[in-house]
Amino acid sequence: MNKTVREQIVDLLIEIEKEASYAQLVLKRALQDIDAKDKGFVTEVVYGTLKYQIKLDYILNQFSKTPVHRMKPLIRNVMRMSLYQMLYLDKVPTSAIINEAVKIVKKRKFQNLSGFVNGLLRNIDRQREQIIYPDETKNLVLAMSIHYAIPEWMIEEWLKVYKEEEVKSICEALNERAEVCARYNTLKTNKLEFEETLKVEGIQLKEGAFLEEAFYLKGVDNLQNSPSFKKGEWTVQDESAMLVAHVMAPQKGDCILDMCSAPGGKSIHMAELMENAGRIVSCDIHPHKLELIKKNAERMGITIIEPTLQDGTLKNECYVEAFDKVLLDAPCSGLGIMKRKPDIRTHKSKEGLLEIVALQKKLALAAISYLKPGGRLVYSTCTISHEENEGMVSYIKALGLELENIVDTIPSPLKRAIKEKGMIQILPHMAGTDGFFIASFKKGV
Repeated sequence: MNKTVREQIVDLLIEIEKEASYAQLVLKRALQDIDAKDKGFVTEVVYGTLKYQIKLDYILNQFSKTPVHRMKPLIRNVMRMSLYQMLYLDKVPTSAIINEAVKIVKKRKFQNLSGFVNGLLRNIDRQREQIIYPDETKNLVLAMSIHYAIPEWMIEEWLKVYKEEEVKSICEALNERAEVCARYNTLKTNKLEFEETLKVEGIQLKEGAFLEEAFYLKGVDNLQNSPSFKKGEWTVQDESAMLVAHVMAPQKGDCILDMCSAPGGKSIHMAELMENAGRIVSCDIHPHKLELIKKNAERMGITIIEPTLQDGTLKNECYVEAFDKVLLDAPCSGLGIMKRKPDIRTHKSKEGLLEIVALQKKLALAAISYLKPGGRLVYSTCTISHEENEGMVSYIKALGLELENIVDTIPSPLKRAIKEKGMIQILPHMAGTDGFFIASFKKGV
């Protein structure tokens, strides 16, 4: 049975919802079999529907006698996909969107529900100006949750820490379109050569917000088509994530452990700053991810990285007090990267956060034991969560480490993001980057 493009989108949404699968991985696999002309549309609608799912469900529930959660998975996701297009894609006529929705429902043997789908979507279209949204003055959290399509529990957490206007700025930034950020390889090229090379390849670029090696790219649909990317002259990494290596400040000859390394971007960046002289042990718990680290390091011309299979929660006696510096880029809730991974909005929960923090504490215990006396621990996450960030700083300090002053490693545009002398919380609206947290500690002698 040949599927239309919108049928494929619905099936992807059903899979992501049913399996709680990573949208990025599901989409990457599916795009291999989708016509090039349709890839952009499929990506837009899948990510857009996931991004605004909370708002879409709210509107559907306002017009439907059957609550969204009680609809059959196919009907629910046809509705979400169609409503997203109606509200956010101006180029597609509403009549075509609704007709296609009805066709899918009939084709999938739900003829008896085709009238329901048709009537509900047309009713919303006719009355879209009369949609009633929550009143901020009566329930601020609910109103913000629906307006920005971000879960109430996240809004509540942020309002405990930040003022209302700042939380609104965070939410707005997380709904912006994610840009592709690149970092040129200082071992193979320089800023001027990089700019010239990409112009020749037809890739547009603009300079980063605060780091010289960072550039934002346009016109690069497939990295594998770029000759300079294949040669390892640059890699993709968010600008906020690049700051980690600068805070670590690795020196030539250092022996460094990167505890949760895959896909290896931060290890590679540190190796560049070390001029490929020293040793970096890059660990991950998954064998296939080690292969990814190896391939990325080889492409970038890095020889000092040792991809190593290691469960970070299990203490490795061979590593005890063996490293000058340890990077713990910890597994986290990822709330700072929701514009790149919109499924985080519906896949993460407040309860799940507690499990993540428990894991982070186990990793931190091991990390500290691997440091030589006087060594440096850099702890980082791509989240905006007090428990995972400042809470973990308190935990690590209680284990005897002291915060190090990192002020001199922070570029001027980000000075306002410094929480204390030894930690920085980059919020997504500050420079248009991902939300990111970094803290640096020194182990006692």
